[in-house]
Amino acid sequence: MGLIPQALPPMPRQLSSTKARELAEIVTRLGGAASFRAILREAALAGVVVEHKTLRRYLDLMLAGKVLKVEPRNVGSVLPQQIFTLTSSEPQVRVGLAVLRAYGLNWDTPSSSFRTISTDFEGLVRSKITDSAPVASLEDCLIHTLHEDTQQNTGTTALVSAMLSTVKVDLPYLLRRADEMHLGTAVRQLCRRILEIVSSKETRVGASVFMSVRARFLKIARQYAQSGFWKLAEEQGVGELGVKIVTSLTDEEILMTAGKQLGVTG
Repeated sequence: MGLIPQALPPMPRQLSSTKARELAEIVTRLGGAASFRAILREAALAGVVVEHKTLRRYLDLMLAGKVLKVEPRNVGSVLPQQIFTLTSSEPQVRVGLAVLRAYGLNWDTPSSSFRTISTDFEGLVRSKITDSAPVASLEDCLIHTLHEDTQQNTGTTALVSAMLSTVKVDLPYLLRRADEMHLGTAVRQLCRRILEIVSSKETRVGASVFMSVRARFLKIARQYAQSGFWKLAEEQGVGELGVKIVTSLTDEEILMTAGKQLGVTG
């Protein structure tokens, strides 16, 4: 089934990757007795989860991410008992341009332009379920889009730049994920280049485009600076992957793709 681009609502409260991992361990320990009630009992005793609704959120996400499977068991009651089983320690989430469209990417992309990747429990709890499957967080999607360009020359780094120029992200998480994939230097370089470009007094693009991108990114950058996060972009990143691609982007390309993202240019 194709991923239908749609605005993704914010999670009501971010789940804990540590608790998700502990719940997976509880399911494993319980074995064939891992019913919802038994998992809740063990989770409450361990101080992991105490509320029915919260446990259901974790289990639903872990089922969607292919970490767990559930099978009915006839126990002689009207409704069969649900038994949960651990199937993988590597959750599955979707990334790709179709997912980025759901996060606001202002480009027409096929609804099938996504792929499924393995992630960790942190990537899973930051994901959101759509079309019965978890889609990765904006930050993870941006990193994987950049990484795919380094491997397959997709030319999509400019779209990553457009999103970073116009949308506030969880910068510490973005940079940590970038470091893990050896893209840390490239992502930091891109962030600094955007700031340098919009802070310049000279530009070759139209004034309306430049001023719109400038106003948006400076607002975002001020928020990063006020929270102390911008200093992370000034640190040395891990790895050289993607540096050549980022360097090859022209100032005009960065501004024009950001302008299109804002809807001020075609």
